[in-house]
Formats: sequence, C-alpha cells, structure tokens
Amino acid sequence: MGKRKESNSQYLKNNLLDVRILKFSAVGISGVLVNTGFLYIFTRYFHMVYFVSSIFSIELSIISNFIFNDIWTWQDRIKKSLWKRIVQYHISVGITAVLVNWVILILLTELFDLYYLISNLVGIAFGTLANYLINDLWTFKNR
Repeated sequence: MGKRKESNSQYLKNNLLDVRILKFSAVGISGVLVNTGFLYIFTRYFHMVYFVSSIFSIELSIISNFIFNDIWTWQDRIKKSLWKRIVQYHISVGITAVLVNWVILILLTELFDLYYLISNLVGIAFGTLANYLINDLWTFKNR
C-alpha cells in the first residue's frame, strides 16, 4: 500500500504535540528577551521612537531565532540551502512580525495608551502560533 497523506488531526498529534513545540517555545522565549531587551535599549538609551526601534529589535530577534531554530528545533530535518532557509524564514516571520507584532504594538500603544513594552509582548503572543505553523510547514519542511 502507498503512503497515505496525514489528516489534519493526525498532523496536529504528530507534529504540534511533540518536543519540537517545546524547543520552538524555548527559542521563542529567547527571541522575546532579545526583542524586548533591544526595544528598550534602542528606545531608552538611543532615543529612537519606539515604532522605529521595534523594527531593529524584531530583526535582531528574527536572526537569533533563525539560528537556534535551524540548529536545534528542526535539526532533524533534511535541509534546503542555508540561503533559501534564511529567505523563507524571513518571509514567514516577517509576515507574522510585521502584520501582527508591529501593528499590534502601534495600535495598542497609540489607540489605548498602553506602555510600548507591554504592547510589544501582546503583539508577540499573537504571532507565535502562526509563526510556528508557517515554519514547520514551509521553511523547515522535509525535502
């Protein structure tokens, strides 16, 4: 018999509810620390406007998270070229970071007068699941 395609529920059981999600979460926590730490440093000490310093902070956390996810979270996957993985990772994370994290940061800070570091954490929280799914299904997909 041929290999059958996994159902959605089987995919969730086999891929999301395993140790990979724990590794992804640990990397994500380190990314939150990188993002929030540099956001604070750039805004407070370099006197950058928070929504500009956020772009630099997001990029630093993207680079950090890519490195750890590549060598640890998805180390068991047969990999595409490094440059292809980096580009795909930036596209996928860029979508969630800009469309979710950055927009929520600005909306909560400007419309609801929430402290920018708290707004940033809320934005990060909303982008996490989409980020995992995009990377698992596309960036680090088995060849």
